[in-house]
Amino acid sequence: MRPGAPIATDLVLLGGGHAHVEVLRRLGQRPVPGLRVTLVAREPLTPYSGLLPAVIRGEIFPAQAHIDLARLAARSRARLIMAEAEGLDLASRRVLFAERAPLPFDLLSIDVGAAPSAPEGAIAVKPIGRFLARLGEIESGLSRGGRIAVVGGGAGGVELALALARRFAGRFALVLVSDRPEILFDAPPGARRIARVALARAGVSLAIGVPATGFSCGAVCLGNGETVAADAAIWATAVVGPPFLGDAGLACDEAGFVKVAPTLESLSHAHVFAAGDCAAMEGFPRPRAGVFAVRAGPVLAENLRAAAAGRKLRSWRPQREALAILGLGEGRALAWRGAHFCLSGRWVARWKERIDARWMAMYAPGAMGAMAAEEPMRCTGCGGKVGADALVEALVPLVEPARPDILAGLAAAEDAAVSAPPPGLVLVQSVDYLRAFLDDPFLFGEITAVHALSDLYAMGAEPWTALAIAGVPYMRGEKMAEELAALMAGAARALADAGCTLTGGHSAEAAELALGFSVTGLAEPGALFSKSALRAGDRLVLTKPLGIGILLAALPRGRLGAADLGAAIAVMRQSNAIAAGLFRRHGIRAATDVTGFGLAGHLIEMLRASNVAARLDLAAIPALSGALQLAESGIESSLAPANRAVLETALGGPPLAHRAVALLVDPETSGGLLAGVGAEASGDLLSDLAAAGLGAAAIGEVFPASEGAPRLRLM
Repeated sequence: MRPGAPIATDLVLLGGGHAHVEVLRRLGQRPVPGLRVTLVAREPLTPYSGLLPAVIRGEIFPAQAHIDLARLAARSRARLIMAEAEGLDLASRRVLFAERAPLPFDLLSIDVGAAPSAPEGAIAVKPIGRFLARLGEIESGLSRGGRIAVVGGGAGGVELALALARRFAGRFALVLVSDRPEILFDAPPGARRIARVALARAGVSLAIGVPATGFSCGAVCLGNGETVAADAAIWATAVVGPPFLGDAGLACDEAGFVKVAPTLESLSHAHVFAAGDCAAMEGFPRPRAGVFAVRAGPVLAENLRAAAAGRKLRSWRPQREALAILGLGEGRALAWRGAHFCLSGRWVARWKERIDARWMAMYAPGAMGAMAAEEPMRCTGCGGKVGADALVEALVPLVEPARPDILAGLAAAEDAAVSAPPPGLVLVQSVDYLRAFLDDPFLFGEITAVHALSDLYAMGAEPWTALAIAGVPYMRGEKMAEELAALMAGAARALADAGCTLTGGHSAEAAELALGFSVTGLAEPGALFSKSALRAGDRLVLTKPLGIGILLAALPRGRLGAADLGAAIAVMRQSNAIAAGLFRRHGIRAATDVTGFGLAGHLIEMLRASNVAARLDLAAIPALSGALQLAESGIESSLAPANRAVLETALGGPPLAHRAVALLVDPETSGGLLAGVGAEASGDLLSDLAAAGLGAAAIGEVFPASEGAPRLRLM
């Protein structure tokens, strides 16, 4: 996100529910100057509940029923933090997480859905993403002829049972269990009759009139002491509010849902809003149905905009009765509203399909129009000083216990750090500085530290100390200190994992978030890796897949999907420490890391330093998911053309027309290590790298250089 005005207000959208995706869309179309929007989501894809039955029936793929939050956030110019909140500190206005720094907010909107109320051993329908995964486990683990119970006789339970009957096609028996004496108890009698007929035709038996109390020993336990035999039980009954909402002090009803006024503002905290299944509007009881969350979205967006500007909020009176449409299977659907009106047939199913398609289309990647980037886009990746109080506040929590080799570090607050290197070891030093390539400061800080330490591992050194330099955009109030604290907390985690001590730092105002490190490592003089140690006959081994630069170039354009973004982040967070340790164990001496100059550029440096040549097997080069497809669509990093020119010089002309060439020139942020390995040792090394969970591959071989011949060949 690149706000045009200083950040004055932080709006955090907690949860990626139906209401929040509409808030993102509307705020993206008409941004509020000075308002920074951050979406916190447990999962990168948010499901549309209206399409869940179609997914279960096998009529559409799961991806067709989900909204990609990475693309939506990018096109809405919102930050995306993929993490699960575990609590709220409402007094200091912070969202709390288990394994990352708290996230501050001025305004908070909650749309986290409801928590499952299924007993132990049963499967809850919500959250939908986890349910779909468990459903696959049922199919693979249950023998033909097994019995599945669906507990819940409301619209959700009936539609689920019918969808499962269609999916299983007679392989498993189905029973619908309900505590009410009639299914669809809030529907007109005509709708109940139609649903009963559909269940009978699908082979779904009924066990109604007694509440289910648990599931154990292959049976659903009922309130009257009887049981219903079942090999698996799916709970589609009433849900409850996530416990952390009430634990935080928000006013909640007896089921744990946040009490909100008609403005969707919390009754207990004026800066907190809630919508969707996790909210309860007093005086307007309604079922936990997606339609109400969808209709709350526009109102919530307008009131969040008004709250940020200090304007009066708008009241909303949700309708007490909404149109319900239930898929019956076999291309038919049932619709009703109120106590008397109902319709069914194939045309109702087509009507529902059009409603669902129209809603999903609003959040498709191209639906929001072109992004407002009139000037050429420069890729990220590979002032005025911030106030002393802000810097101290960010660094003090990172002070480590005293070490004898650190004579003056963070705790001393001196003008410079003072360290005493152990005798007999040499100092290995490097420096890196990156512009923010993610809008999550904690993750950006962690990955930047991992990236900086990579140079030490590429030399065979162990990290020892680090000095930080950070650039933070101007923000009002305490926001600069909070941003800096989150940035350094992420970096500190990576440094601590590496056994590296942060001994000092400097921060300055900047046009955009940026972070760098001067790192120092220790090594025995005779154990260093070198670019000049390649030998003819060596196999070339790469420890991480390529394509980070392509993916990061696609991210601000809204072209990068959430799943591919998550995979890229996982690779960037992966330290090269394990690979370097395995290199030492196998006696490797020729190594470098693959970063800004791309695989080709860094390999060419090694070839020149060692006076050898190499062949690369393009088909063997590992790629991150989505990278090659994006490259073929024209996406590349702004550094790729310069890297391509270096490659063409080494080849003696243009490269082969092969899709993997894009990977050779792609600048990698926090890329892997590239090593020359003796042919006899390469197999054992690759086995050890694979056992360590690294996506390593042998990608080529080294041969003697010839006068006037190209240094590099592709095959």
